[in-house]
Amino acid sequence: MPARCPYLRLAEDRNRALIEASTRHRCYARYQAERVGLVYQTDTCLTDGYRLCPRQIGLGSHGWEPVAQISSSHQVAPAGPARRRMTLTEMSVLAMGIAIVLAGLFVGYAVVHRVVTGPTVVAALPMAQEVMPAPIEELAMESPTPMTSTPTPLPTLADNVVAPAAPATPAPAPALPSTTPYVRVPADSPPTRLVIPKIGLDIPVWPVGVKTVRDSGKTKVVWADLPNAGAFHETSAYPGNVGNTVINGHRDIKGAVFRRLNRLEVGDEIVLYVGDLLYPYVVAETLVVPEAFASAEQRAENQRLIGYMPEERLTLITCTPVGLATHRLLVIAKPLEQGVPDMPGAGGESGP
Repeated sequence: MPARCPYLRLAEDRNRALIEASTRHRCYARYQAERVGLVYQTDTCLTDGYRLCPRQIGLGSHGWEPVAQISSSHQVAPAGPARRRMTLTEMSVLAMGIAIVLAGLFVGYAVVHRVVTGPTVVAALPMAQEVMPAPIEELAMESPTPMTSTPTPLPTLADNVVAPAAPATPAPAPALPSTTPYVRVPADSPPTRLVIPKIGLDIPVWPVGVKTVRDSGKTKVVWADLPNAGAFHETSAYPGNVGNTVINGHRDIKGAVFRRLNRLEVGDEIVLYVGDLLYPYVVAETLVVPEAFASAEQRAENQRLIGYMPEERLTLITCTPVGLATHRLLVIAKPLEQGVPDMPGAGGESGP
């Protein structure tokens, strides 16, 4: 093999050179890639005359290893850094980081959804609800006392308790039952107070309508909510009437009046007030339904659960779980027909 200059190497790979002149060659005698003409390569660099090249005179040997000489017809690929495979620990850490980011995005979405839409499910449009029946003349009652910010003392049962008729013949007085029979007077105005003895709840109730919100780029019509109070859906049934009396409230914001609503069980007592008249109920069912990511069928079912029912019922609704509010907790109660519960005195808790 003829002598050749050891500093003539490829521009893309300093460890290789071609056996003939090429525009891809560079001179690295001064450790900087310098272009060399094809004629100069042929006459000097690729011959014994390279020793007389001005670039080498006085430089001495740099101790370079012999280069690999290949034909210019071969494609030379630049040498890239070797890729190291990820270890199992690194992959686990990466997966955990991705999971944390996704969880953060989910929690952020859920919090925004809770604040924007409140504790209610989407309201049906148009608002088709049964018309409230007119009060019966024989059971006409006084106008209910307006609810003030300070709860009034709990009333007695004298207004809606029917005294038993005197027997035709004297007879020994029977033992008094634990509850007193009463007449359930259909109300002609919204409820004003909600009491749940088991969780120490005693809050005012105010009527609310619907509001329009933007959620995920879409416009929704939902029921409004209130701070530090129960929100009665204004088109739902008044207590004592056939239909569904619906009240919503928050669990973790705006007073969190329904914070402990999840503790209610079948058989627990709930009492609504309309002014001085009380309407006792007993829990018949508790439900948790998806809301944030519910299907169209599930949303239709959620609307049905807070819509008109051909029977008297009370439905309390709130967000769950606390902090995420991706689902809705519904407590469904039926009228307590046999008597009225022993109610605590005034001054119960105004919130959980």
